[in-house]
Amino acid sequence: MLLSRETGLAPAVGSRPLPCAPRVFGRHAQRIPLPGVSSVGTSGRFVSGIRPNGRFAARQQREGVVVQAVAAAPVFTVQKDLALRNGARVQVTVETTESKDQIISIESDVQAGRLLLHWGVEGGKDYKGGWRLPGAGARPEGTVQYKDRALQTPFRLDTNGRARVVLHLDGEEASDFLNFVLKDDATNTWYDNNGTNFKVALRPDATSSTPKLDQLPKDLCDKWAWVRWDFAGRPQRSADAAASEYDRGVSEMKELLARGRLLDELWRVAEGKWKYADYRKKVVTPTIGDGTAPLSAQPQAPPPPGAPAPVSLPPIPEDLLGVQAYVLWEKAGKPDGADFSMDARRVINEQLAAGASLEEVAGRLNYTLKPASGSNRGTPAGSRSSSATSSLDGGAQAAAAPARPAGPPPQVGAPLGTPKRNPLDMIKRTAPNLSAERAPVERPLDFLVQRFAVDPATKWRRTYPLGGKAEMLVVVRQESETSPIRVDLVTDTASDVVLHWGVSPMGSREWVMPDDGLLPEGSMVMHKAVETPFLNCDDDECDVEISGAKVPLQRITINLPADHHLGALTFVLRSSDNTMWYKDAGGNFTVPLPSKDKPVEDSRSMDAIKDELSRAIIEAEVNSSMWTLMHRFNKAADLISEVLNGYYDQLDVADAMSRIYVWLRYSATRHLTWQRNYNTQPRILSAAQERLTNTISNAHGRTTGEAQEWVRMMLTTVGRGGDGQKIRDEILHIMHRNHIPERKGLWMEEWHQKLHNNTTPDDVPICEAYLAFLEGGGNIGAYWRVLSDAGITRQRLEGFDRPITLEPEYYPEKRDALLRDFRNYLGILKAVHSGADLSASASAAGNRIPGSCRGYLGYVLSHVGDSQILPLLEACVEARTELALSGSLPGSRELLYLDLALEDQARQAAERGVGAAGFGAAAFMRPLLQNLCLSLGNNEELCYCLKAWNELPQSVRTGGRPSKEEALLAVAVVNRIRRALADISDRTVHRIGDVSSAYGRAFGVEHWAYELFAEEVIRGGPAFAVSLVITAIEPMLRNAAALGAWQVISPVAATGRVEVVAGLHEVQDKTYDTPTVLIAEQVTGEEEIPEGCVAVITPDAPDVLSHVSVRARNMRVLFATCHDDGPLKQLREAKGKWLHFTPSASGAVSWNETSAEAAGGADGGSHAAASKPTKGLKIEVPQWCGRWVVGMDEYKDGVVGAKSKNLAGLRGRLPSNINLPASVTLPFGCFEQALELPENKDIKAQLKKHVDEVHKHSKQHHAGSTNGTGPSPAALLAECRLLAMRVVVPKQIRDELERAMKGAGIPPPENEERWALALEALRGVWASKYNDRAYYSLRKAGLDFDSVRMAVLVQRVVPAQYAFVIHTRNPSNNDEREVFCELVKGLGESLVSGMVPGSAVAFKAAKDEAGLAAPEVLCYASKSEAMYVRDSLIFRSDSNGEDLEGYAGAGLYDSITMDPSLLKKVDYMDDRLVQDAGYRRDLLSRVCRLGASIEGALGSAQDIEGVVAPDGAITVVQTRPQV
Repeated sequence: MLLSRETGLAPAVGSRPLPCAPRVFGRHAQRIPLPGVSSVGTSGRFVSGIRPNGRFAARQQREGVVVQAVAAAPVFTVQKDLALRNGARVQVTVETTESKDQIISIESDVQAGRLLLHWGVEGGKDYKGGWRLPGAGARPEGTVQYKDRALQTPFRLDTNGRARVVLHLDGEEASDFLNFVLKDDATNTWYDNNGTNFKVALRPDATSSTPKLDQLPKDLCDKWAWVRWDFAGRPQRSADAAASEYDRGVSEMKELLARGRLLDELWRVAEGKWKYADYRKKVVTPTIGDGTAPLSAQPQAPPPPGAPAPVSLPPIPEDLLGVQAYVLWEKAGKPDGADFSMDARRVINEQLAAGASLEEVAGRLNYTLKPASGSNRGTPAGSRSSSATSSLDGGAQAAAAPARPAGPPPQVGAPLGTPKRNPLDMIKRTAPNLSAERAPVERPLDFLVQRFAVDPATKWRRTYPLGGKAEMLVVVRQESETSPIRVDLVTDTASDVVLHWGVSPMGSREWVMPDDGLLPEGSMVMHKAVETPFLNCDDDECDVEISGAKVPLQRITINLPADHHLGALTFVLRSSDNTMWYKDAGGNFTVPLPSKDKPVEDSRSMDAIKDELSRAIIEAEVNSSMWTLMHRFNKAADLISEVLNGYYDQLDVADAMSRIYVWLRYSATRHLTWQRNYNTQPRILSAAQERLTNTISNAHGRTTGEAQEWVRMMLTTVGRGGDGQKIRDEILHIMHRNHIPERKGLWMEEWHQKLHNNTTPDDVPICEAYLAFLEGGGNIGAYWRVLSDAGITRQRLEGFDRPITLEPEYYPEKRDALLRDFRNYLGILKAVHSGADLSASASAAGNRIPGSCRGYLGYVLSHVGDSQILPLLEACVEARTELALSGSLPGSRELLYLDLALEDQARQAAERGVGAAGFGAAAFMRPLLQNLCLSLGNNEELCYCLKAWNELPQSVRTGGRPSKEEALLAVAVVNRIRRALADISDRTVHRIGDVSSAYGRAFGVEHWAYELFAEEVIRGGPAFAVSLVITAIEPMLRNAAALGAWQVISPVAATGRVEVVAGLHEVQDKTYDTPTVLIAEQVTGEEEIPEGCVAVITPDAPDVLSHVSVRARNMRVLFATCHDDGPLKQLREAKGKWLHFTPSASGAVSWNETSAEAAGGADGGSHAAASKPTKGLKIEVPQWCGRWVVGMDEYKDGVVGAKSKNLAGLRGRLPSNINLPASVTLPFGCFEQALELPENKDIKAQLKKHVDEVHKHSKQHHAGSTNGTGPSPAALLAECRLLAMRVVVPKQIRDELERAMKGAGIPPPENEERWALALEALRGVWASKYNDRAYYSLRKAGLDFDSVRMAVLVQRVVPAQYAFVIHTRNPSNNDEREVFCELVKGLGESLVSGMVPGSAVAFKAAKDEAGLAAPEVLCYASKSEAMYVRDSLIFRSDSNGEDLEGYAGAGLYDSITMDPSLLKKVDYMDDRLVQDAGYRRDLLSRVCRLGASIEGALGSAQDIEGVVAPDGAITVVQTRPQV
């Protein structure tokens, strides 16, 4: 068989094709056997050195040990004598023993420097097609693996001097066929079977794995479709036409193979090594004719009768073609990205047809042709392959009728076969060329801007960029309503400029002449305008210096009376020599004027908008009298350039770009006018589009991270632009060709007038609607249906400046011609208006598309809308990946549009397929996560999620039947993915939520449009498809993992009164006066959460990124799905009762009954209940013991807290393999004693004042009063913490601490800088006495927060691979017979502080020997990060308020490391804890045993914290009674 060179051997010799190994992913690139044609020689000559009975010895090497294998008597023998092209021969003998072992001897007499057997087999263990590579035990000594695709074994000389290799295939290695070629490694010479591989049967009944004639490798079919489409001129095609062309291509290859052409030859054409145009001329047409020729958008007319036959022209060398293309490109002005290869081919062919030779053509270009090469180049390394095969009867079906019947329902489909990638290689490192930390540029007008900003007389101001870094400041001032109005225009431009101006009446945007009394000195009245020159400004107001140099400013002042009744000042600027005009986005500058009739600022335009960029956008949009898409696009291009050049440095680049995106999206969704008082010809609009899209693309190349993400999204809001004039011309040509008159009363003439006057993106769906009308045989319903789907109503059509009031006419006799013409016209419209159209984008990208991408893209183009979802998804995503890996994507407009089109196709495929796939949708997760990684600017967390998903068992990834353990792993990964999606949602809402609302109000957009703007952006993005998969698979995973059916979407503790409703939509407008928990039977995802609702529990399963989910997280409302009827029944029966809900780390929800009185809530809007004071609970206030630091021998009641005492009590009572850290403690009262120092006198007084104010709030709270005045407790406590951080630490503390640490074996800080860090950490622990959570918790218990005394336990940070917390009484069920533990990577702070979201590894064990030996894992970790710190000290809180009997005070106060801890991304799925079951069982067992031992030593249930060092040693860092 003949195999593709990409994966195999070496360049060909001469012009002969080379043998190669098969593709890794199953590309069965084999020669199709033809009847009567033998693929190998069949000589039966006796092979020298091998006895006929088969008894011989074969040496082999297995695991480094040479053994002697003696074969039994053979039951099957084959002998082959094969001829090589140089007269040499190769002899093969195959013997099969009774035990089915196969012994193969290959001998050759070829004279070679170093002869290699390049080989592989078919059949055997786990055979999946192509060449299989036997395992190490079957590989003779010296064998090496060649690119994972073949084996190469050196020949050895036997005693007769013949080169020989012996292969031994036994057991599962026994195979059906041996495939091989020979190679002389010294000369790089290959010996094959006349262009194919040698193939020898190893069994008598072996059946070749060569594919059937009607089956071809899917990758080949895809790339063949691409080259044919490229050859046809990349025409616009419908889905039916594309599928039909795909099948024509497959039929073409089938016919060529049937006529004896080689499959390797087809691969060469598909991969661009042999141009399809040349191949068609030299091979296809002579072999099978032109019946399979690709169809272009407009088939060329046949030549007229009598025309001469076409002349056969020689092929054009690629180097000559490149030189001619360069010359044409240079003559055209070197346009960016232009491709002149087709023009070059045409120019050269014209010269050849005129009789010139190739040498003469080259001479005219001053170029010398290179000599023809005898070897072919290797295949690009980036080429990809596929294991899926394409049948002529399957895949894309040929269209048998004009209207294609509805396809089969969506199915998961077989995987396409994609390359393995390391997801972490896809992480986008944020290193912008445009630094977000760039120092603000000092500009000449900044001083004036700041001055007028604080001037109370300033009613309006605006800074306009004029180009060349020059600016103009316009300020409107008025002291009072009866005072005159002063308008100042100041500019720092170096050239002399003139104000060309007028005024607009109130409520009008008309330009009118101002009264003579308003004209400044030097003004001249022109036709309908006044011109006033700017004058040098010499007064103090204009005295500005930059870097010590005075900057000359020019100014004009216009004074108006208070009763002027004008609406605005409107103007443009020009240079005094008339060579330059300055406009605002191609329109007039407009300055609103205050009057008694209306305020100066339109309340819509300035609501919540303070930054200059937003002001510029809104004023241009709202105050421009003439405004079209052209003006908007030009203004947007200007603003993007200004952002890149630092004009809006009060915003970071991502903020600025997201604002421009919001504006452009409002435009794209038709919420802004596309035409106001101005007509734009198509060529002018398309030029503005092209300018904007090129500016956006340039910005994409100059930004990274989130800023680049927003820039990329801008391209989804605007068409590519291009040859807009063709829109005007072609509609006329169509009408003329089809004899449709240009007269009133016809629909097409109305549309023609609209196109001629002002083409807009609406014209794309209008054309699509007309095509649907024609395809339906004049079905007017189809026309209106397409328009309705695009959001175009009859009112909108009639509202155009050139209205469309009629319905289209049907011309039956012209139907086919009109269909052909308007399909082509649709492509013209899409090329201008539809940036993300896949076919148009692929055509425009042209030769910029990397070769490694084209096969995947060809598949997508031919399978748009296909029912097989997974291969289409994979092809879309792999095509995007190849674009990204090529390095050509940043800044390339055409590739960016193609990338967006592929992203859109992936989204559509996912939305079609997830609903019908059930748990099979899990197969979509990998490509959809990869798709999301490619789209995000900051994608690190999603890349880790993708890596974790890829490491899950196959039963999960493919939607199979996972075991409980496999499902537990999968749930952890899904939780991490869901959290990442929530972060994307939150980040988007934070970035554009308020901005889109403010812009919407300023633009006058309908309320619903700006309220849902951010959510619609999220739902329209690639993250939404991932959330659909989670919704589909998570219930089944949780069921398999025995985790219950809770899905916590918004994990917030909540307390409220239970109410049961049929659907959330029924109560979404209701306001609840008391905190309410809704048990809603139905939640679709589109509803609002009603005011006063604190929690929503539902059996429904809305998407993670649905509207209601986003709202719940933003409003801090508990939102959870429960699929278990038991808990739901209990909650329904609790109607009217008050319940407190708590989401757990494992993803469940627990609740307990409370009361309305206990649900009063803490300050700051918390839903937490304020319970009644606990009777008999009191904090004893200890006295200072007189020592600043005490050692472990002095840990006593009243001196230190329970943490310190328990550690001391464990000494000598633990197993020898458990470590205790050396410790010293600052006892109770040290903080209060330090406040008594003279240097802290003022701090003590201020603390007392704030504490007294907090006490007043506490008394009012317990008295039921809510009329407190002054700062809230939270604000007062924050001030207390700040004061505590300023406390001067006595020198005695440092001295005693250093001595005690040395005595305990703890290294003290090395220098003054390190000591400063240590004392700062100490103060931080003291300051946590005033933590909000501690105050509210103590207040609910009726305890005085100021009675807390803070001892501080000081330890060396123990190096930790893992950290754990043990509760020796299971807190989830209060079972004293079970120990419950949680474990994380790194420091325990990520577990106990809540700083790192996600679940830990949770496990439990019964306290008997059997239980402790085999702990049960309850859930695996879903945390994204772990905390680490350098060798350091930790200062732990050890207060008298944490361990009171009956009061759980753990975690209220802070423990702080001397050095800041660092958060690092982690992947639990590749950790030994997950991958090694034995290691996991041993480690978890040791932790559980430790808990049982400590409980036994101390006599009560304990809350224990500890760490596991990298060497496995366990250290207990603290323990306290479990409450």
